[in-house]
Amino acid sequence: MSSRFLVRQGSERLGRNAEEPSPVAVAQCTLIMELVMGAVWFGLWAGYDMAENCDKDLRLWYALMLGGIVFGLICQVGVVIAARKESKPALKLCKVLIKLDQFFEFGVHLWGVDLAYGKKSDRVGAGGCKVLATWQKVNATAILCFGALVMGAILFGAGEDAEKAEENFVAAEMRSPAMRKHTEMKRMQERV
Repeated sequence: MSSRFLVRQGSERLGRNAEEPSPVAVAQCTLIMELVMGAVWFGLWAGYDMAENCDKDLRLWYALMLGGIVFGLICQVGVVIAARKESKPALKLCKVLIKLDQFFEFGVHLWGVDLAYGKKSDRVGAGGCKVLATWQKVNATAILCFGALVMGAILFGAGEDAEKAEENFVAAEMRSPAMRKHTEMKRMQERV
């Protein structure tokens, strides 16, 4: 669910028209969502002694995750400022930086999947490290499930225009030999 969708839904509930929300509102909504996500990750990390009882790989993974989240927050603040000043070059630069940050975080998440289900997947040690390792495993499982949903949506054409999908289906059906024969038989019956 995108922040643009959330802002549009909120304006519909308030009785306003459902036209495109302002870029500032979208940027602020995204910033709030990023802040909440960052607070959850930071709270979990800080609550368990900054993962000091964990192995080196898990500490590095948490450090990279938090670094990516902080960089994303900085970029979102830049988007809010650029949207308020209506500066298109600054907005484009911030969006490019956000995409790079998302690719970085995606890579860190994939490495997290490897850490969660690799050779050291059952980390033993202090209780905090076990909780953080479990959180990492939950995160890795969520990433895998989300990836599977995205692949399913891509394969089955989710989000397509229903009429266009039906036209494509009918066009593909008409190309089949059985359908062509059926159409020819129908035309012959109409002539008689």
